[in-house]
Amino acid sequence: MKIVLTGATGFAGGEVLRQALADTAITQVTVLTRRSLGLTHPKLKEVVMRDFLDYSALDLSDHAACIWCLGASQVGIGEQDYLRITLDYPMAAARALQAMNPRLRFCFVSGRSADPTEQRRSLFARIKGRAERQLGETGLPLFVFRPGYIRPTAVSGARKDFARFLAPVGSLLSLFSADYAVDCDQLARCLLDVAKRGADHPLLINKELRAWSVR
Repeated sequence: MKIVLTGATGFAGGEVLRQALADTAITQVTVLTRRSLGLTHPKLKEVVMRDFLDYSALDLSDHAACIWCLGASQVGIGEQDYLRITLDYPMAAARALQAMNPRLRFCFVSGRSADPTEQRRSLFARIKGRAERQLGETGLPLFVFRPGYIRPTAVSGARKDFARFLAPVGSLLSLFSADYAVDCDQLARCLLDVAKRGADHPLLINKELRAWSVR
């Protein structure tokens, strides 16, 4: 099967890419990215996107799933930029993909505090929640993943020291509750498994991600 992946330069997306390229069930990973990943692999197809709102030049009709890991921190960017990246980008992709293949499974990485009712005060909770709600209205088979803190695991290069610094935070959170943190490689395994096979229900919270066993 072929899958679409965004956010491959981040922790979660990068780990999804690593596992997908090693997965014999996946024949192609089409990565949509703003800049080249600098990787070469027979199963990797890289599409450098000038505009994540425009899919008119792409034909992804033979892809079975999309794993949407693209996102941004609300720290350091304006509300309109955050809204565009967090809501407008995945919505544009979902609508385009639905027109190409209405059976494509859309796996959306949201967050633990996302609120589809938009009653919470934080921008993150409201906009992630709005994205969940509106994606569910596209008609695509949607699977929403709400991880807590994503603890870096299989990382290298420039991120190595940063990940080593943050990893104990995730370990500490994990001691208190299964709701608060998940290992990056475990999240990636769950994302790929659902992309390939679907799930019994459309919303997977952090403790379900931690307990997920690949079928």
